[in-house]
Amino acid sequence: MTPDLKEKLLLRLFSSFEYTEQFVNDFVQFIDTGLLALEHYDALPVKPTNASNYAEIKKDADLWHLKVKPNFLGMRQGMIEALAEAKQGDFSYVRADAGNFRGLSRDMDGIREAFMDYIEPEIKQQYFELWKKADYGATNIYLTFSDFWDPGQPLKEKITGPIDEQRLLKYLQPGEQP
Repeated sequence: MTPDLKEKLLLRLFSSFEYTEQFVNDFVQFIDTGLLALEHYDALPVKPTNASNYAEIKKDADLWHLKVKPNFLGMRQGMIEALAEAKQGDFSYVRADAGNFRGLSRDMDGIREAFMDYIEPEIKQQYFELWKKADYGATNIYLTFSDFWDPGQPLKEKITGPIDEQRLLKYLQPGEQP
């Protein structure tokens, strides 16, 4: 497959409803996993008060309750509504929510996940894996629908995430060959 064709197919993939739906699912799972992590920390019968960084842990958990949880719930609802709009052919809401997701790390500046060190490691691992997956999707959707890609940029897996060439074949149009 030539780089030009691969780039064309990637842009078709990133602008597809199928890709949008997967991004929304990853995003919602990310939110749900973060909130589950907070619930598990809150349910600890004994908090890690002897930890040298307990003040940081407590601050993070408190900030998650005050800022992150309400923000996450709003983002989650917005994303579900955006998917409904995308089903009708309007991807502008998904593009906007993808842009908001890309700014999430700035919104959480100073708010960490230190409390996650005291819950089941699988939940913490899943949270960060889903964050990475949703971040790739958000970047790909936002840059595609905003037409912000530089030539050749979609071919860089460090930006787009792993590229499955077999999956791209689905987006070939009549007369195109890999």
